[in-house]
Amino acid sequence: MKMIPSQYQELEAVCNEIDNLKARCICFISLTGSEGSTSLCTSVATRLCNQSKKVLIIDLNPISPFKLDQNQSTDVGPWCFSDISCQLNIISTDHVDILTMQHLNELESVKNKSILNDAIERIKQEYDYVFIDMSPALKCNRGNVPLHALSLCTDMTFLTVSLGLNDEEALCHGITNLEQAGLTEIKIVVAQHNFAPLGTRLIESLKTRQHKWPKLSNYLINKIIKQRWLFTAY
Repeated sequence: MKMIPSQYQELEAVCNEIDNLKARCICFISLTGSEGSTSLCTSVATRLCNQSKKVLIIDLNPISPFKLDQNQSTDVGPWCFSDISCQLNIISTDHVDILTMQHLNELESVKNKSILNDAIERIKQEYDYVFIDMSPALKCNRGNVPLHALSLCTDMTFLTVSLGLNDEEALCHGITNLEQAGLTEIKIVVAQHNFAPLGTRLIESLKTRQHKWPKLSNYLINKIIKQRWLFTAY
């Protein structure tokens, strides 16, 4: 899993938002997947852990679950949110503690927002923060936890969108889904890892104008190609 460098301003901004709202249960979600929501969740959790905070990540994303080493999951048994088994099956890793959906025994119980809220309240007695890594807002399947189940327990939601992957229509649709589910304090985090490097985008733009100014376009394209730093991915 990719980690966001600790010096990135976006990471600082997310932590400031959490602190400003005094939020303790935070949902991290993307629109369709591959936007970097899980990486953001893990990076923020690690940053807070380095500040001597206790953080638990609850993995509720069946589409892209947390990948754990075999030696970390051998002692984990089936669990559910309706009893103390969810606390007994928390996995400690080098970075943060994780409760993974791969061992969730009863999906129906987590669909009940009261049961999930009660479980989160018990967990918050042991942890400073509870992060919920959710499945993408615009992808639905039978294994997903419904968004409305989080409406009681979640203090704020970070929606990760990606330049070059998501469009305005998908963003509006995703926000509508979150609002209809009763989630509040929705913050948008823009990721750039799917955005084409500046050099690639400049050349594409010049090629659309080659028929009008062929000599100038070719001259500029050749100049851009020589600047390798323009082709470094974000």
